[in-house]
Amino acid sequence: MQTIGSKELIREINEKLILKEIYLNKKIDRTSLIKNTGLSGGTITKIISCLIEKQLVKEIGEADSTGGRKPILLVLNKDYARIIGIKIGVGYIDFILTDLTGDVIFSQTIKYEGSISPQKVVSMITEFHAKFHDKQLLGISVAVSGIVNPNTGTVVNSFLLGWKDVELAQMIKKEVDTYIFVVNDVDSFSLSQLYNGNARFYKNSVVMTLGVGIGGSLIIDKKIHTADGGVGEIGHMSVVPNGNKCTCGSRGCLEAESSIAAIAARINKATTVAELKKIFSSVSNTEISELEFIRKAIDLDNKACKKVFKEFSVEIGIAMKNLINILAPDYFLLGGETLEFRDLFMKDAIEFAKKNAFGTLGTKVCIETDTLGRNAWTLGGIYKIIEVNLFENRI
Repeated sequence: MQTIGSKELIREINEKLILKEIYLNKKIDRTSLIKNTGLSGGTITKIISCLIEKQLVKEIGEADSTGGRKPILLVLNKDYARIIGIKIGVGYIDFILTDLTGDVIFSQTIKYEGSISPQKVVSMITEFHAKFHDKQLLGISVAVSGIVNPNTGTVVNSFLLGWKDVELAQMIKKEVDTYIFVVNDVDSFSLSQLYNGNARFYKNSVVMTLGVGIGGSLIIDKKIHTADGGVGEIGHMSVVPNGNKCTCGSRGCLEAESSIAAIAARINKATTVAELKKIFSSVSNTEISELEFIRKAIDLDNKACKKVFKEFSVEIGIAMKNLINILAPDYFLLGGETLEFRDLFMKDAIEFAKKNAFGTLGTKVCIETDTLGRNAWTLGGIYKIIEVNLFENRI
Protein backbone atom coordinates (compact mmCIF):
# COMPACT_ATOMS: atom_id res chain seq x y z
CA MET A 1 0.00 0.00 0.00
CA GLN A 2 1.34 3.43 -0.99
CA THR A 3 2.00 6.03 1.66
CA ILE A 4 0.97 9.66 1.25
CA GLY A 5 4.63 10.52 0.75
CA SER A 6 5.03 8.11 -2.14
CA LYS A 7 1.84 9.41 -3.79
CA GLU A 8 3.21 12.95 -3.58
CA LEU A 9 6.51 11.81 -5.06
CA ILE A 10 4.79 10.08 -7.97
CA ARG A 11 2.70 13.19 -8.59
CA GLU A 12 5.83 15.34 -8.57
CA ILE A 13 7.60 13.00 -11.00
CA ASN A 14 4.60 13.09 -13.35
CA GLU A 15 4.29 16.86 -13.06
CA LYS A 16 7.94 17.39 -13.96
CA LEU A 17 7.64 14.93 -16.85
CA ILE A 18 4.72 16.95 -18.25
CA LEU A 19 6.54 20.27 -17.77
CA LYS A 20 9.59 18.97 -19.61
CA GLU A 21 7.45 17.70 -22.48
CA ILE A 22 5.75 21.09 -22.82
CA TYR A 23 9.12 22.87 -22.65
CA LEU A 24 10.77 20.68 -25.29
CA ASN A 25 7.81 20.92 -27.67
CA LYS A 26 7.27 24.68 -27.12
CA LYS A 27 3.52 24.04 -27.42
CA ILE A 28 1.56 20.80 -27.23
CA ASP A 29 -1.99 19.53 -26.75
CA ARG A 30 -3.25 17.12 -24.07
CA THR A 31 -3.63 14.17 -26.46
CA SER A 32 0.01 14.46 -27.52
CA LEU A 33 1.04 14.65 -23.86
CA ILE A 34 -0.76 11.35 -23.20
CA LYS A 35 1.02 9.76 -26.17
CA ASN A 36 4.49 11.15 -25.36
CA THR A 37 4.50 10.55 -21.60
CA GLY A 38 2.52 7.32 -21.35
CA LEU A 39 0.39 8.84 -18.59
CA SER A 40 -3.37 8.34 -18.48
CA GLY A 41 -5.81 10.97 -19.67
CA GLY A 42 -7.10 11.43 -16.14
CA THR A 43 -3.62 12.03 -14.74
CA ILE A 44 -2.82 14.52 -17.51
CA THR A 45 -6.09 16.39 -16.92
CA LYS A 46 -5.55 16.68 -13.14
CA ILE A 47 -1.92 17.79 -13.37
CA ILE A 48 -2.54 20.28 -16.18
CA SER A 49 -5.38 21.84 -14.17
CA CYS A 50 -3.03 22.18 -11.21
CA LEU A 51 -0.25 23.70 -13.34
CA ILE A 52 -2.68 26.21 -14.86
CA GLU A 53 -3.85 27.13 -11.36
CA LYS A 54 -0.21 27.68 -10.33
CA GLN A 55 0.19 29.85 -13.47
CA LEU A 56 3.11 27.70 -14.64
CA VAL A 57 1.21 26.60 -17.74
CA LYS A 58 -1.40 28.34 -19.84
CA GLU A 59 -3.68 27.57 -22.79
CA ILE A 60 -2.99 29.61 -25.93
CA GLY A 61 -5.53 28.50 -28.52
CA GLU A 62 -6.44 25.64 -30.78
CA ALA A 63 -4.27 23.34 -32.88
CA ASP A 64 -5.14 22.17 -36.39
CA SER A 65 -7.44 19.16 -36.53
CA THR A 66 -8.22 16.59 -39.20
CA GLY A 67 -11.72 16.23 -37.83
CA GLY A 68 -13.74 16.69 -34.68
CA ARG A 69 -13.02 19.13 -31.88
CA LYS A 70 -9.79 21.11 -32.22
CA PRO A 71 -7.34 20.38 -29.39
CA ILE A 72 -6.26 23.16 -27.02
CA LEU A 73 -2.54 23.99 -27.06
CA LEU A 74 -0.53 24.30 -23.86
CA VAL A 75 2.64 26.33 -23.27
CA LEU A 76 4.80 27.30 -20.32
CA ASN A 77 3.85 30.68 -18.94
CA LYS A 78 6.91 32.74 -19.89
CA ASP A 79 6.07 35.43 -17.36
CA TYR A 80 5.94 33.03 -14.41
CA ALA A 81 9.54 33.81 -13.47
CA ARG A 82 12.77 35.44 -14.58
CA ILE A 83 16.34 34.07 -14.69
CA ILE A 84 19.59 36.03 -14.65
CA GLY A 85 22.71 34.88 -16.48
CA ILE A 86 26.19 36.38 -16.14
CA LYS A 87 29.47 35.77 -17.98
CA ILE A 88 32.56 37.26 -16.35
CA GLY A 89 35.12 37.96 -19.05
CA VAL A 90 38.46 39.76 -19.02
CA GLY A 91 37.60 43.44 -19.29
CA TYR A 92 33.83 42.94 -19.48
CA ILE A 93 30.81 41.30 -17.84
CA ASP A 94 27.78 40.17 -19.84
CA PHE A 95 24.37 40.25 -18.12
CA ILE A 96 21.20 38.77 -19.57
CA LEU A 97 17.66 38.43 -18.24
CA THR A 98 15.41 35.69 -19.61
CA ASP A 99 11.87 34.50 -19.16
CA LEU A 100 10.93 31.02 -17.94
CA THR A 101 11.68 29.44 -21.32
CA GLY A 102 15.15 30.99 -21.67
CA ASP A 103 14.16 33.65 -24.20
CA VAL A 104 16.26 36.79 -23.68
CA ILE A 105 14.32 39.82 -22.45
CA PHE A 106 17.23 42.16 -21.74
CA SER A 107 21.01 42.10 -22.16
CA GLN A 108 23.80 44.40 -21.07
CA THR A 109 27.60 44.43 -21.29
CA ILE A 110 29.60 46.37 -18.71
CA LYS A 111 33.27 47.01 -19.44
CA TYR A 112 35.93 47.37 -16.75
CA GLU A 113 39.66 48.05 -16.73
CA GLY A 114 42.33 46.19 -14.82
CA SER A 115 41.28 43.49 -12.40
CA ILE A 116 37.90 43.01 -10.76
CA SER A 117 37.21 41.60 -7.31
CA PRO A 118 34.56 39.00 -6.44
CA GLN A 119 33.00 41.56 -4.08
CA LYS A 120 32.59 44.04 -6.94
CA VAL A 121 31.00 41.39 -9.15
CA VAL A 122 28.52 40.46 -6.40
CA SER A 123 27.65 44.14 -5.99
CA MET A 124 27.02 44.46 -9.75
CA ILE A 125 24.82 41.34 -9.72
CA THR A 126 22.80 42.75 -6.82
CA GLU A 127 22.33 46.04 -8.68
CA PHE A 128 21.26 44.24 -11.86
CA HIS A 129 18.73 42.13 -9.94
CA ALA A 130 17.28 45.23 -8.28
CA LYS A 131 16.23 46.54 -11.70
CA PHE A 132 14.07 43.48 -12.35
CA HIS A 133 12.49 42.46 -9.05
CA ASP A 134 8.88 42.71 -10.29
CA LYS A 135 8.81 38.98 -11.16
CA GLN A 136 9.75 35.84 -9.24
CA LEU A 137 13.44 34.99 -9.71
CA LEU A 138 14.07 31.34 -10.56
CA GLY A 139 17.83 31.59 -10.19
CA ILE A 140 21.13 33.21 -11.13
CA SER A 141 23.80 31.55 -13.26
CA VAL A 142 27.40 32.81 -13.28
CA ALA A 143 29.92 31.59 -15.87
CA VAL A 144 33.57 32.00 -14.86
CA SER A 145 36.81 30.94 -16.54
CA GLY A 146 39.14 28.49 -14.84
CA ILE A 147 38.63 25.66 -12.39
CA VAL A 148 35.10 25.87 -10.97
CA ASN A 149 33.36 23.38 -8.69
CA PRO A 150 29.71 23.54 -9.82
CA ASN A 151 28.61 21.39 -6.87
CA THR A 152 29.72 23.97 -4.29
CA GLY A 153 29.67 27.11 -6.45
CA THR A 154 33.35 27.71 -5.69
CA VAL A 155 35.81 29.30 -8.10
CA VAL A 156 38.80 27.13 -7.21
CA ASN A 157 41.23 28.99 -9.46
CA SER A 158 40.50 31.47 -12.23
CA PHE A 159 43.94 32.28 -13.59
CA LEU A 160 42.65 34.98 -15.93
CA LEU A 161 40.72 36.81 -13.18
CA GLY A 162 43.28 36.18 -10.45
CA TRP A 163 40.65 34.54 -8.21
CA LYS A 164 41.41 31.61 -5.93
CA ASP A 165 39.09 29.64 -3.61
CA VAL A 166 36.25 32.14 -3.99
CA GLU A 167 32.94 30.82 -2.61
CA LEU A 168 31.02 32.83 -5.17
CA ALA A 169 27.64 31.09 -4.84
CA GLN A 170 27.57 31.72 -1.08
CA MET A 171 28.57 35.36 -1.56
CA ILE A 172 25.76 35.97 -4.05
CA LYS A 173 23.16 34.08 -2.01
CA LYS A 174 23.81 36.34 0.99
CA GLU A 175 22.63 39.26 -1.15
CA VAL A 176 19.99 37.57 -3.34
CA ASP A 177 18.12 34.62 -1.84
CA THR A 178 17.62 32.39 -4.87
CA TYR A 179 19.09 29.30 -6.55
CA ILE A 180 22.70 30.06 -7.57
CA PHE A 181 24.58 28.10 -10.23
CA VAL A 182 28.28 28.90 -10.68
CA VAL A 183 29.86 27.10 -13.62
CA ASN A 184 32.98 27.11 -15.77
CA ASP A 185 32.33 29.41 -18.72
CA VAL A 186 33.11 26.80 -21.38
CA ASP A 187 30.83 24.29 -19.62
CA SER A 188 28.04 26.88 -19.72
CA PHE A 189 28.77 27.42 -23.43
CA SER A 190 28.64 23.64 -23.93
CA LEU A 191 25.33 23.34 -22.09
CA SER A 192 23.89 25.78 -24.64
CA GLN A 193 25.11 23.50 -27.40
CA LEU A 194 23.49 20.49 -25.69
CA TYR A 195 20.15 22.25 -25.34
CA ASN A 196 19.97 24.25 -28.56
CA GLY A 197 22.96 23.35 -30.73
CA ASN A 198 23.95 20.37 -32.85
CA ALA A 199 25.74 18.70 -29.92
CA ARG A 200 22.34 17.38 -28.82
CA PHE A 201 22.35 15.04 -31.83
CA TYR A 202 25.60 13.29 -30.79
CA LYS A 203 26.51 10.99 -27.91
CA ASN A 204 30.09 12.11 -27.24
CA SER A 205 31.44 15.56 -28.04
CA VAL A 206 34.44 17.81 -27.48
CA VAL A 207 34.00 21.58 -27.29
CA MET A 208 37.02 23.83 -27.79
CA THR A 209 36.86 27.61 -27.39
CA LEU A 210 39.42 30.09 -28.73
CA GLY A 211 39.65 33.56 -27.22
CA VAL A 212 41.37 35.41 -24.40
CA GLY A 213 41.80 31.92 -23.01
CA ILE A 214 41.61 28.55 -24.72
CA GLY A 215 39.10 26.30 -23.03
CA GLY A 216 37.47 22.95 -23.46
CA SER A 217 34.59 20.83 -22.36
CA LEU A 218 33.95 17.11 -22.55
CA ILE A 219 30.46 15.71 -23.22
CA ILE A 220 30.01 12.00 -22.51
CA ASP A 221 26.67 10.26 -23.09
CA LYS A 222 25.13 13.71 -23.71
CA LYS A 223 26.22 14.99 -20.28
CA ILE A 224 28.92 17.51 -19.39
CA HIS A 225 31.73 15.75 -17.54
CA THR A 226 32.74 18.17 -14.76
CA ALA A 227 33.86 16.06 -11.76
CA ASP A 228 34.66 18.69 -9.10
CA GLY A 229 36.06 21.15 -11.64
CA GLY A 230 39.12 21.30 -13.88
CA VAL A 231 37.95 18.91 -16.60
CA GLY A 232 38.71 20.08 -20.14
CA GLU A 233 41.52 22.57 -19.48
CA ILE A 234 42.68 22.19 -23.06
CA GLY A 235 44.46 25.53 -23.02
CA HIS A 236 46.97 24.27 -20.48
CA MET A 237 48.36 21.36 -22.46
CA SER A 238 52.05 22.02 -23.22
CA VAL A 239 52.81 22.66 -26.88
CA VAL A 240 56.13 24.57 -26.79
CA PRO A 241 58.96 23.53 -24.44
CA ASN A 242 60.08 26.58 -22.43
CA GLY A 243 57.64 28.74 -24.38
CA ASN A 244 55.70 31.81 -23.30
CA LYS A 245 54.84 32.20 -19.62
CA CYS A 246 51.22 31.22 -19.00
CA THR A 247 48.79 32.68 -16.47
CA CYS A 248 48.74 29.25 -14.79
CA GLY A 249 52.45 29.59 -13.96
CA SER A 250 53.70 27.06 -16.50
CA ARG A 251 55.40 27.73 -19.82
CA GLY A 252 54.47 26.86 -23.37
CA CYS A 253 50.78 26.17 -22.74
CA LEU A 254 48.50 26.30 -25.78
CA GLU A 255 46.76 29.30 -24.22
CA ALA A 256 50.05 31.18 -23.78
CA GLU A 257 51.01 30.54 -27.41
CA SER A 258 47.65 30.87 -29.20
CA SER A 259 45.27 33.08 -27.21
CA ILE A 260 44.01 36.41 -28.57
CA ALA A 261 46.76 38.18 -26.62
CA ALA A 262 49.40 35.88 -28.13
CA ILE A 263 48.04 36.41 -31.65
CA ALA A 264 48.12 40.19 -31.18
CA ALA A 265 51.71 40.06 -29.89
CA ARG A 266 52.82 37.91 -32.83
CA ILE A 267 51.22 40.28 -35.34
CA ASN A 268 53.00 43.18 -33.67
CA LYS A 269 56.30 41.29 -33.95
CA ALA A 270 55.68 40.37 -37.61
CA THR A 271 54.57 43.80 -38.87
CA THR A 272 56.77 46.66 -40.01
CA VAL A 273 53.88 49.14 -40.12
CA ALA A 274 54.73 51.92 -37.67
CA GLU A 275 51.10 52.93 -37.11
CA LEU A 276 50.22 49.37 -36.12
CA LYS A 277 53.11 49.13 -33.66
CA LYS A 278 52.00 52.40 -32.10
CA ILE A 279 48.45 51.07 -31.68
CA PHE A 280 49.77 47.87 -30.09
CA SER A 281 51.77 49.85 -27.51
CA SER A 282 48.50 51.28 -26.19
CA VAL A 283 46.60 47.97 -26.10
CA SER A 284 45.46 47.11 -22.58
CA ASN A 285 45.36 43.52 -21.42
CA THR A 286 41.68 42.93 -22.13
CA GLU A 287 39.95 40.76 -24.67
CA ILE A 288 38.09 43.70 -26.21
CA SER A 289 41.11 45.89 -26.92
CA GLU A 290 43.16 42.98 -28.31
CA LEU A 291 40.34 42.06 -30.67
CA GLU A 292 40.19 45.68 -31.84
CA PHE A 293 43.93 45.63 -32.51
CA ILE A 294 43.67 42.47 -34.64
CA ARG A 295 40.79 43.99 -36.64
CA LYS A 296 42.90 47.07 -37.29
CA ALA A 297 45.94 44.93 -38.17
CA ILE A 298 44.00 43.05 -40.84
CA ASP A 299 43.27 46.39 -42.53
CA LEU A 300 46.79 47.84 -42.19
CA ASP A 301 48.99 44.76 -42.72
CA ASN A 302 47.00 41.86 -44.11
CA LYS A 303 50.15 40.02 -45.19
CA ALA A 304 51.55 39.84 -41.63
CA CYS A 305 48.16 38.76 -40.28
CA LYS A 306 47.85 35.95 -42.83
CA LYS A 307 51.30 34.68 -41.84
CA VAL A 308 50.46 34.68 -38.12
CA PHE A 309 47.07 33.03 -38.61
CA LYS A 310 48.65 30.38 -40.86
CA GLU A 311 50.93 29.42 -37.96
CA PHE A 312 47.95 29.60 -35.60
CA SER A 313 45.95 27.21 -37.80
CA VAL A 314 48.66 24.56 -37.46
CA GLU A 315 48.80 24.94 -33.66
CA ILE A 316 45.04 24.63 -33.32
CA GLY A 317 44.98 21.77 -35.83
CA ILE A 318 47.57 19.87 -33.76
CA ALA A 319 45.55 20.41 -30.57
CA MET A 320 42.39 19.21 -32.30
CA LYS A 321 44.16 16.16 -33.70
CA ASN A 322 45.47 15.23 -30.25
CA LEU A 323 42.02 15.54 -28.69
CA ILE A 324 40.44 13.46 -31.47
CA ASN A 325 43.10 10.78 -31.02
CA ILE A 326 42.66 10.63 -27.24
CA LEU A 327 38.87 10.96 -26.97
CA ALA A 328 37.50 9.73 -30.35
CA PRO A 329 34.47 12.05 -30.22
CA ASP A 330 31.49 11.85 -32.57
CA TYR A 331 31.30 15.63 -32.67
CA PHE A 332 33.85 18.44 -32.29
CA LEU A 333 32.68 22.03 -31.87
CA LEU A 334 34.84 25.14 -32.09
CA GLY A 335 33.68 28.39 -30.52
CA GLY A 336 34.97 31.58 -28.97
CA GLU A 337 35.81 35.14 -29.92
CA THR A 338 38.69 34.21 -32.25
CA LEU A 339 36.13 32.73 -34.65
CA GLU A 340 35.57 36.30 -35.82
CA PHE A 341 38.71 35.68 -37.93
CA ARG A 342 37.77 32.14 -39.00
CA ASP A 343 38.34 32.88 -42.68
CA LEU A 344 42.06 33.24 -41.92
CA PHE A 345 42.59 29.89 -40.17
CA MET A 346 39.58 27.61 -39.67
CA LYS A 347 39.60 25.65 -42.93
CA ASP A 348 43.32 24.86 -42.61
CA ALA A 349 43.01 23.87 -38.93
CA ILE A 350 40.15 21.45 -39.58
CA GLU A 351 41.89 19.94 -42.62
CA PHE A 352 45.08 19.42 -40.58
CA ALA A 353 43.19 17.74 -37.73
CA LYS A 354 41.22 15.41 -39.99
CA LYS A 355 44.20 14.50 -42.17
CA ASN A 356 46.57 13.77 -39.28
CA ALA A 357 44.20 12.07 -36.81
CA PHE A 358 44.90 8.40 -36.14
CA GLY A 359 43.37 5.83 -38.50
CA THR A 360 39.78 6.68 -39.43
CA LEU A 361 39.10 8.89 -36.40
CA GLY A 362 39.44 12.05 -38.49
CA THR A 363 36.87 10.93 -41.04
CA LYS A 364 34.35 9.77 -38.43
CA VAL A 365 34.18 12.97 -36.40
CA CYS A 366 31.89 15.84 -37.40
CA ILE A 367 33.67 19.18 -36.89
CA GLU A 368 31.63 22.39 -36.81
CA THR A 369 31.83 25.97 -35.58
CA ASP A 370 29.45 27.69 -33.18
CA THR A 371 26.27 29.20 -34.61
CA LEU A 372 24.58 30.24 -31.32
CA GLY A 373 26.67 33.36 -30.75
CA ARG A 374 27.72 35.37 -27.72
CA ASN A 375 24.68 34.61 -25.55
CA ALA A 376 25.59 30.91 -25.59
CA TRP A 377 28.13 31.62 -22.82
CA THR A 378 25.37 32.72 -20.43
CA LEU A 379 22.36 30.77 -21.67
CA GLY A 380 23.84 27.35 -20.85
CA GLY A 381 23.71 28.04 -17.13
CA ILE A 382 20.21 29.45 -17.50
CA TYR A 383 19.01 26.27 -19.22
CA LYS A 384 20.49 24.29 -16.33
CA ILE A 385 18.54 26.39 -13.82
CA ILE A 386 15.33 25.72 -15.75
CA GLU A 387 16.09 21.99 -15.75
CA VAL A 388 16.91 21.84 -12.04
CA ASN A 389 13.85 23.81 -10.95
CA LEU A 390 11.24 22.42 -13.34
CA PHE A 391 12.33 18.96 -14.48
CA GLU A 392 14.67 17.30 -11.98
CA ASN A 393 13.08 15.03 -9.40
CA ARG A 394 13.95 15.16 -5.72
CA ILE A 395 15.12 11.65 -4.89
